[in-house]
Amino acid sequence: MGTWDVRLLTASYTRSGNGVTVELFGKTREGKSITVQYEGFKPYFYAVEAPDALLKELNEDDEVLKIEPKELFYENRMTECSKITIKFPWRTPEYRERCRRRGARDVLAADIPFAHRFIYDMDLASCIRVEGEEIESDRTTDLVVRANRFEDTEPFHPRLKILSFDIENSIRDGHLLVIGCSIRDNGGLRQQQFTGSEKEIIEDFLDFIRKEDPDVITGYNIDGYDIPVIRERATKLGITEMKWGRDDGALGSISNRFWRAHGRVIADAWWNAKQQLKPKQETLNAVAKLLLNESKEDVDPTSIDEEWEKDSEKVIKYCLKDAELALRILEKIEILNKSMDLATVSKLPVDEVLNGRTSTLIDSILIREADRNDIGVPMTRRDRTRESIEGGYVHSIKPGIHHWLCVLDFKAMYPSLIIRNNICFTTVDEKGQTVSPIGVHFLSKDQKEGILPRILARLLKERDDIKRKMADAETEDEGKYYYGLQDAVKTLMNAFYGVFASAFYRFTNPKIGASITAFARENIKGIIAKLEEENIPVIYGDTDSIFLKSPKENLEESIDFGKRAAERFSKEGAVLEFEQVFSSFFSHGRKKRYVGKAVWPKEEMIVRGYEIRRTDAFDLQSDTQESIFKKLLSDDINGAIKTARDTVTSVKNGEVPPEKLVISRTCKDPKRYANPKSMANVQAAEKLQRMGYEFTPGMKVSWIVTNGKKTPLEVEPFVSGRPFESKPDWDYYARRTAHTLSYITDYFDWDEKSLLAGSQQVTLFDGDFKEKREKKKGVKKTNKDLTLKDFLWLP
Repeated sequence: MGTWDVRLLTASYTRSGNGVTVELFGKTREGKSITVQYEGFKPYFYAVEAPDALLKELNEDDEVLKIEPKELFYENRMTECSKITIKFPWRTPEYRERCRRRGARDVLAADIPFAHRFIYDMDLASCIRVEGEEIESDRTTDLVVRANRFEDTEPFHPRLKILSFDIENSIRDGHLLVIGCSIRDNGGLRQQQFTGSEKEIIEDFLDFIRKEDPDVITGYNIDGYDIPVIRERATKLGITEMKWGRDDGALGSISNRFWRAHGRVIADAWWNAKQQLKPKQETLNAVAKLLLNESKEDVDPTSIDEEWEKDSEKVIKYCLKDAELALRILEKIEILNKSMDLATVSKLPVDEVLNGRTSTLIDSILIREADRNDIGVPMTRRDRTRESIEGGYVHSIKPGIHHWLCVLDFKAMYPSLIIRNNICFTTVDEKGQTVSPIGVHFLSKDQKEGILPRILARLLKERDDIKRKMADAETEDEGKYYYGLQDAVKTLMNAFYGVFASAFYRFTNPKIGASITAFARENIKGIIAKLEEENIPVIYGDTDSIFLKSPKENLEESIDFGKRAAERFSKEGAVLEFEQVFSSFFSHGRKKRYVGKAVWPKEEMIVRGYEIRRTDAFDLQSDTQESIFKKLLSDDINGAIKTARDTVTSVKNGEVPPEKLVISRTCKDPKRYANPKSMANVQAAEKLQRMGYEFTPGMKVSWIVTNGKKTPLEVEPFVSGRPFESKPDWDYYARRTAHTLSYITDYFDWDEKSLLAGSQQVTLFDGDFKEKREKKKGVKKTNKDLTLKDFLWLP
């Protein structure tokens, strides 16, 4: 017997005899790979109010092990249910449908993956202490243990072994030329390439994976290109299974998007860089320049066959460099550490966090709590239609330049409201004493505490505790670890609101999302009304922030005013925190579009809503806006107007480098567009493919418009690191640039036409600016459907 502390990487199961064995793959605190096996756990689900005939029929079925009566909370009351335990998890869909056909009112907990069911029922964390005995096995891990029991242990970040690979294949017929690998192990970097016959390349690569036994497999766009190409070529050669798993299992796909191999985490560097960075250009060369300040080797991929015939060693070097860059990008964005932190707070294996759905994180917390409280767990909803939920309150922004603003943020507004009002799918009841602004009744905590407020209260406390540990950290690494952990708690809490505002989540109730935002609107409107009663000007308000005009035009007294205002106007469920001081602030009057010069607690320029923050804007738009904003925030209005006018003139004259004009946008599968031929992104993607470049639906493509007068636009792809040889449509870009900049300059009477003409009838350079009429005061609200982004409320 022995004990091992294990960080879980993946969870799965295998058939063994007349049952199944759960397999947990991970890494020990000492850095050894491990397979943990557990036998005897059985799959089950619940049938609601199953008729006697159905129960009799199931009792006579050899694959039904037992049926037990169980009362569960279902549709606002305790209801008689039957717990049906069967032999094999893959038969669950068949049996649940059988129950429905034979008259059961409903089925519950019937779509939970078997490995997840095991983790929930055992209440396993992402890091566990395993007690058991080491056994002999054909698993490729350093250790294989048959577990007897599990305990909690302190979470830890083991060093993971990472294998990154890249392929080069013929454009003429698709055959593989080379597979290049980079391996990070114990800090060192090693490389290996595979050449020869195509069958030798694939078989040697598969043997290499088994021999090296990496914890993580990565590469750049391997999900959409490299893996599918290798599988296709392997199939043609009679290699029927891609045995990448630590159990010698085959590689499997998830929703035709991600890939899984038992025991290994497959982490596409492109996808994770896309999610973390949201770069304007997503090619490997562009992202490597952005993060590492390095470029790919100089090989033309559009002529790869000729390059291989001319100098195969050069192509091999190119392939190995791509594998290395992908590995270093994955490390640079620290996605594995972030995933381990989020796995810690959601109590899941790393792979479920990295490649799973947001709802999986919430399920892990919520289903455990539901089970402890005998609450029925409905299946995931398939009907995604729902009523629209009114969004957060937006107080109309006053256009122009303002000085000395104090920004107050509501601390944890949504969880505070949920906890205070006991909002939960288990507390929606006409007998409830708490009534939301839209008329929904919720039971008070004294009547029945909801499990959602209980979970949120626990997470809020957990985050506060972690923040205290972060403040007391004795080393930089310790502080960094706790920062990542508290940020993971924040992410998880944000995810709760995202799924509850969605249409598909298993516990979704539209009354909950609508009531939360209704309480929030009531809160912020009430506080703004009190502020204005005391003649404190509110320049802007948006969901959970209020921008106040300080009566004092200096930093020290503005800080004092902000602190006192936050304290005075806070109340239970709406605690205000003093967040920032802006010495200057500008907006042209549209909601959620503003720029401010923050001078406390740190100096920075804050931009919201303008093209400078849009990834589909071309660089000239972003760069020029940033220059104009800096001048406006320094009260140099003349300089701002001159910058706008001169930039438009430069574009008209063709004096701008083409790389400043690159437009990038995500491109889906062309079949998913109603009229793909009219789409510039589809046009660019198809041209890239004809040139020999990789394209995967969901990837951003980049292009420059060469003829904006035609319908559809004529565009040419832009490839980072390659010269652009076509001529941009300078008139198109001049009009686009003038339109973008006129959002700002129109407030000073320079509209789009004036910028294009380079002059106006009344000059502005004599310093005598005509003030525009202040827009009518009022409030704005949105009826848009809420997404996760609408709930990013935490500080």
